[in-house]
Amino acid sequence: MIVYVMRHAEAVEGSDVLADKWRYLTEKGRVTAQKMSTTVARYGPKTRLTITSPLTRAVQTAEIAAEKACRKNAVIASPLLLPGADINELVAYITACKHAKRLMLVGHEPQLGSLVAALLGYSDSRVSLKKSSCVALKLGVRDKPACFLWYLAPGKKRVTSVKKAFPQHPA
Repeated sequence: MIVYVMRHAEAVEGSDVLADKWRYLTEKGRVTAQKMSTTVARYGPKTRLTITSPLTRAVQTAEIAAEKACRKNAVIASPLLLPGADINELVAYITACKHAKRLMLVGHEPQLGSLVAALLGYSDSRVSLKKSSCVALKLGVRDKPACFLWYLAPGKKRVTSVKKAFPQHPA
């Protein structure tokens, strides 16, 4: 199964008037999400299922990504992608979605960085994902839970080396 892990795009700042859960994408965030989603769709098999955090900025990013990926892409919100949710439960949920074959997850840091690190077998660690960036992984390969395919950040070329994508971790 191919899993794309995408961090939400740039959102407005929270305030006393605007609660964190209602923070929405800025215009720049929308444009970046569209460009990134188009690029992600060019690089690999198209997703048919997108699972997102229920927070507004993640849902908006997921809807843009799903639209660019495939017209038959379903978007589902899950509390497992909320910041602070249990990584082991999220990994179990992803594994149970094998029928999807190609899956996109949209959420937040540091949750997604911890998920990517766990899937790559980096124990007690996390990687850092930039806003709107995407990591492609293949699950069920070799002795690791996942095999790194590529990392793509806004305005950068696709990185196909895990050492270059996450230099602070051993491959």
